[in-house]
Amino acid sequence: MNQLKLKFRWRAFAIGLLLAAQAIFTAPSAGAQGVAMVTDLSGRVAGPGSVAILSEIPTDARVQVEAGAQLVVIYFQSGDEYTFSGPSQIQFRAGEPQVLSGAQPQTRASPLANGGKVTIKPVALGQAAYVMRGRRPSARIKLLTLSGTRTLETAPEFRWQEIEPGVKCRFELTDDTGRSLYEAELERLSLTLPESVRLQEGVAYTWEVSTRTPDGRRYVSTGDFSVAGGELRAQAQALRPAIAAPVSERVAYAAWLEQAELRDEARKYWRTLAQERPDDARLKTLAE
Repeated sequence: MNQLKLKFRWRAFAIGLLLAAQAIFTAPSAGAQGVAMVTDLSGRVAGPGSVAILSEIPTDARVQVEAGAQLVVIYFQSGDEYTFSGPSQIQFRAGEPQVLSGAQPQTRASPLANGGKVTIKPVALGQAAYVMRGRRPSARIKLLTLSGTRTLETAPEFRWQEIEPGVKCRFELTDDTGRSLYEAELERLSLTLPESVRLQEGVAYTWEVSTRTPDGRRYVSTGDFSVAGGELRAQAQALRPAIAAPVSERVAYAAWLEQAELRDEARKYWRTLAQERPDDARLKTLAE
């Protein structure tokens, strides 16, 4: 009975951490519906709460862009992108922003709008690095890829964090029926499936990596993923920004990847963006 109570306490604690993390990414005031998301900024910008990349701007919020600063936002519904230069004051109406003082913004249709076929949504922290289960949350291996995600790769790489140098790991992949598709024991921290194992689109897969250290402690973690369908892969390819695309365009694309549950692919962009904007805590969190 005590073990059961402790299990539920750990679960409640994990859920509480996740909800707290999600709150980091939702900036609008209570009762206000977000109309736009910040995709880039430089200099000092003041508004409701902290204004940063990925901040959600609520309806009718007033934002002050100070002299020398720049703010780029994308409207969720229309996909229109607005670039404001300071000094200016803007009120974010439901349909479009209204400049109360200062220069009018540069406006363009985001490539992601795609003729109205793609809608950008707010980015929330929809996953944790790993889920704590059981009595010993420390006795787990941190999975670095393919956990709670779809993947664009038909031959993806499985990667995980080292527990101790030189310790062998056991890997197993199963499909949604529980059938084992591949097993291996290896010393490295990554694995790519042999050509004989072909993953199918839309099938839910589970992989497990486990190890036991010389002192007898056992570590184990599991990850769930699926291969994106051909239509989604084609859409991701068509929407993908150029390498030298502006930060705002790449932020919007990474946000779309998140809402399409292509989290491993999104993380590649978050990592690059976090390097370009090293002071942005949200980008750093998503990159990690």
